[in-house]
Amino acid sequence: MRIDPDRLSPAVAYGMLTATMACLALNHVIGRGMHELAPPVGLSFWRWTVAAVLMLAIVGRGLGTKLPVYRRHSLLFLGLGALMVGSTTLLVWSLQFTQAMNVSLINGLQPAMTVLMTFVFLQQRLTLLQIAGVVVGFVGVLAMVSKGSWQVVASLSFNRGDIGALIGMFGLAAYAIGLRWLPRGLRPFDALFGITVAGCLALLPIYAAESLSGRPFALTPETAGAVLAMGTIGSVAGNLMWNIGNQALGANKASIFVNLIPVFGVVMAIAALGETLRPYHVAGFALICAGVWCVLARGLMKADAGRVRET
Repeated sequence: MRIDPDRLSPAVAYGMLTATMACLALNHVIGRGMHELAPPVGLSFWRWTVAAVLMLAIVGRGLGTKLPVYRRHSLLFLGLGALMVGSTTLLVWSLQFTQAMNVSLINGLQPAMTVLMTFVFLQQRLTLLQIAGVVVGFVGVLAMVSKGSWQVVASLSFNRGDIGALIGMFGLAAYAIGLRWLPRGLRPFDALFGITVAGCLALLPIYAAESLSGRPFALTPETAGAVLAMGTIGSVAGNLMWNIGNQALGANKASIFVNLIPVFGVVMAIAALGETLRPYHVAGFALICAGVWCVLARGLMKADAGRVRET
């Protein structure tokens, strides 16, 4: 089935981006749980390699017709692959040295980073309401990860892991912006396959260095299950929907959905681990949803006006 991002309705794009954040939240939970069992680069390399193999099984029959497109845009695919795979690897590596709370806070900065980069490099502007939405969304993330206590935020310490996470967020913001230059004649699934293969090739020397340094990736039932889950849910399903949503809405609007990751993370923790819903969770949910609405408000009102005219 061919999905054309240019013809995708906003409602479908919003749904895809929301589902993307659920996939990524689950991916983060798995990655955090594996940081003592698998080296970060090895875990990331095999996660993306599994994703590439799974996608090859689908795109393989028509691969010959797509090779000229990949070759013609080889630098673009290599750049996007290095940003996507490299940035996600940095986040996994960062969790070895810093608190998950710190990474969640830095994760909440990605929408603002994306807005800044699109303004600087593409001269795209946001309305005051949309800027307010980015700020409100970040405050919602802050309320959730700090458990509603400013003292918790003040007591946070930052280290090299936080710097790595911050670089990773800039990389992911740049990746979101770079998707606008993907060849429009290429299906989203085929484009993701090319990006993934290029990213694996870019990561291969670093993976080899990690293995030779005394941290080889050991295949066990736990690591195999983690790689398979991360490869299918996060790398294939999540990134495919992320790419389509970004191309359909633009990086500025799509980036605000990143703030939903901690929301889904909390929901998963409550459902799977029996954790308790707290007032600060509710406040964070409300602020994040308000932020998303502010960023998307203009498009939502246009869609409503269109439906009224049709009736």
